Amino acid sequence: MYILGLTTLGDSAAALIENGRLIAAAEEERFSRKKHHSGFPYQAVQFCLDQAGIKLREVEHVGHYWKPWILRHKAMQAVKAAFVSRDMFRARADRGVAQVTESYLGMFRHPKRLRERFGPSDFKFHYFEHHQTHAASAFFVSPFDSAAILTWDGTGEDTTTLFCRGRGNKIEVLKRIKLPHSLGQFYSAVTNYIGFDMFAGDEWKVMGLAAYGKPKYYDFFREKVLTTNGHGDFRFNIRVLDHHLAKQYKFPDAIISELGPARKRGEELSEHHWDIACSAQKALEDTALYLVEQIKEMTGEDDLCMAGGVAFNSVMNGRIFHETPFSRFFVQPAAGDAGCSLGAALMVWHQVLGRKREFTMEHAYWGPGFTNEECRAALSDAGVTFETFDDEVLLPKLAKMIADGAIVGWFNGRMELGPRALGARSFLADPRRPDMREILNHKVKLREWFRPLAPSMHEESGSEVFGVDHHDPFMITVIEVSDDYKEKIPAVVHIDGSARPQMVSKRTNPRYWKLIDEFRKLTGVPMLLNTSFNVQEPIVCTPKDAINTFRNSNFDALVLENNLVLRRQNEVDA
Repeated sequence: MYILGLTTLGDSAAALIENGRLIAAAEEERFSRKKHHSGFPYQAVQFCLDQAGIKLREVEHVGHYWKPWILRHKAMQAVKAAFVSRDMFRARADRGVAQVTESYLGMFRHPKRLRERFGPSDFKFHYFEHHQTHAASAFFVSPFDSAAILTWDGTGEDTTTLFCRGRGNKIEVLKRIKLPHSLGQFYSAVTNYIGFDMFAGDEWKVMGLAAYGKPKYYDFFREKVLTTNGHGDFRFNIRVLDHHLAKQYKFPDAIISELGPARKRGEELSEHHWDIACSAQKALEDTALYLVEQIKEMTGEDDLCMAGGVAFNSVMNGRIFHETPFSRFFVQPAAGDAGCSLGAALMVWHQVLGRKREFTMEHAYWGPGFTNEECRAALSDAGVTFETFDDEVLLPKLAKMIADGAIVGWFNGRMELGPRALGARSFLADPRRPDMREILNHKVKLREWFRPLAPSMHEESGSEVFGVDHHDPFMITVIEVSDDYKEKIPAVVHIDGSARPQMVSKRTNPRYWKLIDEFRKLTGVPMLLNTSFNVQEPIVCTPKDAINTFRNSNFDALVLENNLVLRRQNEVDA
């Protein structure tokens, strides 16, 4: 039985399962080349069908990640905002009208859209609550038979935080927190206050910048903006900081009087902005830890699953790993809305059909892949000079190039689901070079100097590098680097002594593991610096995307499967 799952607003995506097991999943942005693509994921659906070798008529069920008719609570929030300020009401009302007319009502046409594009089919279409699809995307693919589940984001329908317990093939909702109280909206509002762009996903910039600052304004955030009440809830005070106003770079006098004027986009960052970021980050972390402790008390479970955009905050995740009573935790690698496509498909399989669990998500390589022949054809069509090598020759050659200072665009196997490059579509470099972070951020990625870079490393080396047993194949947890290694790998150690590692398994990505091993043989360091293969664009998907990025950016070599392209050789040829 085939079941298709859909995400159709921001971060549109599709996922396909067969008898409860994931076959394919991908974000629409990877095909459209539009970051955070919003709209029906036609190309992602086509990829999923092609990957399975089926037509839409063979799909029996389609799950959707949103219930479009849950509007009453949002309408009430707009009405309540009118009693705060005219600007706040207008910001909510304008957004609400756009959502209803362009997005929500359009969801009812999705079954028709599928049949018009992909042919007739008798599938049954199911609308699910947003946060329940988040919960399903994490728990049903986790290694746990039972677990506590926390989902947290900006909002889904009217819910911002969902407390659940998962057992077997069932998820029980225990508690929910609704708008306007949202950790995601709090952090997005801070993002724009510091002069970044929440619509571009700049929340990660706040997290990276926070390590440079001091929690000077922590008390203000915890007492006036983001508070807890001792009953397992938190409150986001929109009179002081409002997400909807922040979208328009408007801010209440209550926060300006405390923190000063908001930073304008493009304005130089100062220590003042570092301190705001640090304070907001710590406020988020402490609130999150409070909620994690609450769900531990509610469930008594030893294991925790998390999803939703807030679960991408890897610094927060590190504190959950170290400071909470949970023995283990699992974070969906596509924790944002793209992962809800998988969650919606699994909701059908488990919650609607009552089928048992058949699948554990051990890796994120569920997107498109390309053969050596397809890669060579793309290179030839582009007029690029290249050589083809067997792995026995290529991998040691690449390791030596990286050890000598080269930056390599690595295109290997099926691409990752989610925003993290995990050794399928990655820039690779030497983590031992102190200047490599600046080179990559400034000359290659064309982004801010403070953005941290991460290591991909042998999973067997976790205890050696971090001093603790830690298995994170998805690069989603920040932890302290051991003193012995901090000086060895400065390019991937953040200013606070931490790193966000990907533990690479020889079983799930043997080729990438082998490349890291070749580097280890040369240097004694069992890791490579890894950052996403993109330059101010979605992560490259196809050989053509990779070639275009190679031509338009400044790195030394491109590897498309077993085909090696050297910049110096192509510059000479040109």
